[in-house]
Amino acid sequence: MIPNLITLIIVLGLPGFLIFAEKRSRIIRWIGPIILCYLAGILIANTHVLEPDPGMLSSVTEISVCLAIPLLLFSTDLKGWMRHARKTLLSFLIAATGVTIVSVIAYFVFSDHVPDANKVSGMMIGVYTGGTPNMSAIGMALNAEEEIFILLNSADIIISGIYFIFLLTLAKPFLRLFLPAFSGPKASTGVSGPPDSADNRKRGLLHIALGVTLSAVIVGAAIGLSMLITGEITTPVIILLLTTFAIGASFSGKVRNLRNSYRTAEYLLFVFAIAMGAMADIRDLMLAGPRIFLYCGFIVFFPSFFIFRSPPSSGLMPIR
Repeated sequence: MIPNLITLIIVLGLPGFLIFAEKRSRIIRWIGPIILCYLAGILIANTHVLEPDPGMLSSVTEISVCLAIPLLLFSTDLKGWMRHARKTLLSFLIAATGVTIVSVIAYFVFSDHVPDANKVSGMMIGVYTGGTPNMSAIGMALNAEEEIFILLNSADIIISGIYFIFLLTLAKPFLRLFLPAFSGPKASTGVSGPPDSADNRKRGLLHIALGVTLSAVIVGAAIGLSMLITGEITTPVIILLLTTFAIGASFSGKVRNLRNSYRTAEYLLFVFAIAMGAMADIRDLMLAGPRIFLYCGFIVFFPSFFIFRSPPSSGLMPIR
C-alpha cells in the first residue's frame, strides 16, 4: 500500500514540478521533461525499492492518455485549416504519405530482427504524423509492450535531434534547389497581452477544470459506446471515439477557446511517461535498443526523398 502511494505521489507530482522548472532551468529544457519522466520511471522499476503494483501503473497510463487525447484536440480549428492552410494541409498529406510508405517498407526490412515490427511501424506513423500522443494512442490500441514506448521515444528524440541539426545547417541551401524562398508577412508591432493577474490565474484554473471535466465525460461516453457496440471495453474503438467526440466538441468556440487545454494534456502525457517507465525492464531496453534506433533512423531520413523530389509548384511550404 505504502509503495503504491509513494509511487503515485511521484507519478503525479514530478510532471508538475518539471513543467514549472522547465522555464527556469536550461538543463531541464535541454534534456527534455519527457526523457526525465521516462528515466524517473525506469529508476522506480529497476531499483526495486518501491515495487509498485503493475495493475495500478497500467491504469494510470490508460487514464492519462485517454484524458489527454480530447484535451489536445479541443483547440483544433478544422474550419480555419480548410480556409487558410490548404498548402500546409497538402504539405502534411505528402509528408504523411511518405512516412506511411516508408514505415511499411521498414516493417518488411526489419520484421525478422525487431519483435512486433508491425506495432513499431504503426507507432512510428503515429509519432511522425501527430506526435507522442498519437504514438501513445496507437500503442495502446495495439497492446504494445511498455519497453517499446520508451525505446521509440528515446530513438525519436535523438534521431530527430540529428535531423534538426541538419535542418539548421545544410538544409536551407539544399532545399532551395527544390522549394521557393519564403515570403511571409511583416512582423507584428501590436501590443502584448495583459499581464498575468490573479483573475487571469483563477480563470485559467477554471478553464483547466472545465477542460478536464469535459474530457472525462467524453472518455465515459466512449467507454459506454464501446461496451454497447462490442460488448466489452475495446481499446481501438475507444481511441477512435475519443478522437471523433473531441474533434466534434472543438467546433464549439467555447470549447476551442478553453485556456491551458494543451498544457494540461502535456502534464498528463508526462504522467503517462513516468508510469510507463516504471513498468520497463532495463535489460530488455539494452537488448532491443540498437535495432529500434536503426528502425527509427530509417523512417526519419528516408521520407525526405519524397520532399526533395517535389517541384516548387506542389504546394509545399517555402523555405526561409
